[in-house]
Amino acid sequence: MDAFDSKTVSRIVGVSLRQIQYWDERGFIRPSVKTAGGRGTRRLYSFSDLVQLKVVKDLADHGLSLQKIRRCLRHLKDCFPGESEPLRSLRYLTDGEKLFVLTSDRKKILEAMERQFVFSLGIGSLVRELGGEVRRIVGRDVSRERAREGKTSAA
Repeated sequence: MDAFDSKTVSRIVGVSLRQIQYWDERGFIRPSVKTAGGRGTRRLYSFSDLVQLKVVKDLADHGLSLQKIRRCLRHLKDCFPGESEPLRSLRYLTDGEKLFVLTSDRKKILEAMERQFVFSLGIGSLVRELGGEVRRIVGRDVSRERAREGKTSAA
């Protein structure tokens, strides 16, 4: 299982280190691999955590406040008790004010479509995008580390 430290997560997802720390401290999105155990310890996030962080970032970028996202998450966890990570597995629509979950109930989808602006966030494409970012950033870090090791052994 891959684990990503906060600095790498920040680069991959596009969220500041401080924001990641804040969300962890408030219990909003916590690292599932290793939580911070005091000053100087590293938080380690799974790929699933990256997906959740990216969904929150994208929803916020499209006008949904973090307070509304928190309220929606509490409601989603109540409505979908079988979904332990609703940010990772459900599909959403938002108009920047409300968050709609795509379900088999077509009235819910049509109701959302009557708004002037609706944003659709496809989790599948988001996961593919994150996978590419992980390969790009982590691969670059591995190349740098190997280059440093080569210089050290040559000296």
